[in-house]
This record gives sequence, structure tokens and C-alpha cells, in this order.
Amino acid sequence: MIKVIVLSLMTMRLLLALELPRHQATPVGIIVQKIVAQHQLKAFHNKHRLMVIEGEEANVYYVIGGVHLNQKIDKPYSIDLTSAKTLKHHTVAIKDKAYKKQYITLKNKQHVSPNQKNLDRIYSEKKRSLTALGKYSSKKFNELLLMKPLNVKFSDDYGKRRYFNNQPRKPHSGVDLAAPEGTPIKAPLAGEIIELGNFFFNGNVVYIDHGLGLVTMYCHLSKIDVIKGQLVTQGEIIGKVGKTGRVTGPHLHWGVSLNGNMVDPRLFSYKRVGHK
Repeated sequence: MIKVIVLSLMTMRLLLALELPRHQATPVGIIVQKIVAQHQLKAFHNKHRLMVIEGEEANVYYVIGGVHLNQKIDKPYSIDLTSAKTLKHHTVAIKDKAYKKQYITLKNKQHVSPNQKNLDRIYSEKKRSLTALGKYSSKKFNELLLMKPLNVKFSDDYGKRRYFNNQPRKPHSGVDLAAPEGTPIKAPLAGEIIELGNFFFNGNVVYIDHGLGLVTMYCHLSKIDVIKGQLVTQGEIIGKVGKTGRVTGPHLHWGVSLNGNMVDPRLFSYKRVGHK
């Protein structure tokens, strides 16, 4: 038997040790479902495995999934649940969310209209990035209480519709944290370094696999202080703030992926308070 309950904000606040992301059923939001089942669960969205965390009560699980930026409002978010021999299809209605427009002027014209050589490089790097962001590995954690990679306020929002030199480009797929060049960047949660390098748009970039479909990325670094395959602990320094790649100044672009979908990092709870 599988029983599905949409987790309300009030219910979430009653959770003590288990800090879950905020349920927000919008594009780039996060779906949080409380599930009652007699056997351990697996959950999928569009064949991508979702995060499942065991609750503190017996037979209680929490299914956590990311919502793609281009998720159609008239098409519900689908979840396929399996428990022993039981299969259940569940859907969640998605609400619309408006995003602001942002106009940016870049001096490097190749960062607006790349030539064929750079396009080939961009395509190759995109495949590496998508592979890393879509990774699912088995891991159990007792909390999803993150540490901000920089102890500063968010300086730019997720989802802004961007125009580079008045030409429309893909929306902002993360949040920005402005800080002086060379400021140390900390891992928000323990994990494994699964990809890194110097990318055309992202500059010096690092990807961390935290397990269960949660992957984070850090872009525009001046220096990378980790190597591929390295295990890092929460709060460990992974690099330093820079202005490499497509930027107008030093900052950290922080991306968070759940089941291959980029989501708004601000929906998570953080250990350090006082910074919105």
C-alpha cells in the first residue's frame, strides 16, 4: 500500500532533525511528497530517479524532485512510485511563476555569438556538464541542511530571462553570490568531485555529487582547489571566487540540480542564518 500526502509548509516546520527543501510546485521549484508505504520506495520522474529519504516515523518516506524551468503549466509533474510489487502513478499540479528580464553588455563578442571552433568546444562541454548534473548515486544522509558556499547575500536570482548585447539567451540557471576575487568557496554538503575544468561559458567550474540525484556546480572560479574523484566534507574549501568565463565581474555562480533539473538553491535551508 502506498499513500501519498502533499507536504504542507506547516508540516515541514514540525520536522526537527530532518530539514527538507521547501515544497514549491513551480518551474525551477522542488516537489516534496510525504509517502506512507510498507516497503522501501523508489521514485521516478520522466525515467529519472528521484531522491527518497526515510522519515523518522515508521513507514514514512519523503520523495524530493526538481521541476524543470520549461515545465509546462498545463502538464502536471508526474511521479512513478514503486514499493515491492506495487506501482503507483502520481501527479502534482504546477503553478506559473514569472521571472524578470535582465540585459547584460559583454565586451567579448565570442561570448554572445561564438564561432564554429568555440561552438564545438561549447557542445563538448555541455555534454560533460549534463552528464555530471544528471548523475544519481546511492547515498544516505540524515539531513539536507546546507552550508552556503559563501557567507554573503544572494546577488542575483534564478530564472531571469537574459539578454546579452540585446540578444536573447538561456535563462539564468542558478544564483549568484558576489564576493571579492580570491574569496574561498566551501562545499555546502559532503560529496564527491565528479567533474571540473575550464569551460567556455562557465570558466573554471567544479561539480559535486552529494548523492541521491543532488549535484551542485560552482562557476567562474579563479582557482580550483580539488581534483576529480576527491571526497570533500561539508565546509571544505573547493576553490576561490573569480571572473573566468562569461562574466562582467568577480562572483560565484552556484547551481543546484535535482534529478537532472536545475532548481532554485534558495528553497533549501542553511546552517548559517542572517543572510537571505
